[in-house]
Order: sequence, then structure tokens, then C-alpha cells
Amino acid sequence: MKDETVIILFVLNAVLAAGGVLSAVLAALRPSALAPEGAEGAGVLFYARMYAAKAVPLCLLAAVIPFLATGVVPGLCLLGAALSQAVDAAIGLGRRDPRQAVGSAAATVVHTLVAVLIW
Repeated sequence: MKDETVIILFVLNAVLAAGGVLSAVLAALRPSALAPEGAEGAGVLFYARMYAAKAVPLCLLAAVIPFLATGVVPGLCLLGAALSQAVDAAIGLGRRDPRQAVGSAAATVVHTLVAVLIW
């Protein structure tokens, strides 16, 4: 693969991962912004914050690892991020939320491609 294509994929990977960070932070601060069907109360806020506590570090790792390392372990980190995004996409499909489904599916594909490239 050409160097320009690899750089574009790495940057796209970082942008999609940053989108995951922003979504997780938004969900933690205002759950109703992402789940409008009655997302209120202490329980919803608790679970949104738990999700963000896991999603933010994973997305940050997915964003930067291709620029820092290659090999099996970084590739596995990206595959873990891809799996997480695939589950988010499935949840989005189940909720009939095209924003969540499409964004997460795109991140799944790009994380997987980059994982293969750096492996």
C-alpha cells in the first residue's frame, strides 16, 4: 500500500476514534443528547459515565497507537477497539439509530484495516 494511503488511513482512524471520545464524553455529561427516549435519572447518568470511563481510554489508545507502534500487541489493541465499535454498531441498528450504527460501523472497518496494516 502506498505511504499516502497509509497516512490517510491512520488519520481517518484517529478522527473516528476522536469521534468516539466526543460521543462518550457527551453521553457522560448529557445522556439525553444521545438517548432521547427518556434518558434521565441517576441510573442512566451512572451507566453513561461507566461507558465513558471505558470508551475514552480505548478510543484514545486506538487513535494514537498506529503512530507509535507496530506489531501484534498494537494490532490486537486496534482489533479490540474494532470489536467494541462493532457492538456499538449492532446496538445502534437495534435502536434504529443511523448515527450510531453508521459511525460505529465506519470505525469498525477503519480500525480493522489499520490493525492489519500495523500487524
